[in-house]
Amino acid sequence: MAQRTEASERTEGGVRAERQERQLLAAGVLFAIGSTIHIVDHLRRGQGSVTETLFWAGNLALVMQAVVVTLILTRHRLAPIVAVGAGFPLALGFFVAHWLPQWSDLSDPVWEIDTWTWFSYLASTVEIVGALAVGLAGLAIVRERGLASFGRAPSHTR
Repeated sequence: MAQRTEASERTEGGVRAERQERQLLAAGVLFAIGSTIHIVDHLRRGQGSVTETLFWAGNLALVMQAVVVTLILTRHRLAPIVAVGAGFPLALGFFVAHWLPQWSDLSDPVWEIDTWTWFSYLASTVEIVGALAVGLAGLAIVRERGLASFGRAPSHTR
């Protein structure tokens, strides 16, 4: 009976791991869609719509987004830990840039956008939700596997 319990626990663990991997993949797709909508919004508004500081911060964020989404979509073994490390900070950065009143050169409040304001609200919201989803999905996997598991390359047996 003990073996059956251990086997069922392994099966449940495998099912849970697969579900978490699917959730990370779905979060990565949502984040990619949100990022794309946000890029289109900024292209629509023109480069002059943001400060030079925000332009470069946004480009750095875009590189981070491309890396995390690529790792997620390719199902790289480090994708969950990178998702945690990038998802939460990116969500916070997008939030403070677009949802707080003007506070610095890094501000671009959505309600101050003159045209197609609804599209800017949508773009910002979907990107923030996507970044949070990536961070949360990655965190669930890191908590399940343990942080140390990401420090070891997978063993390949033939």
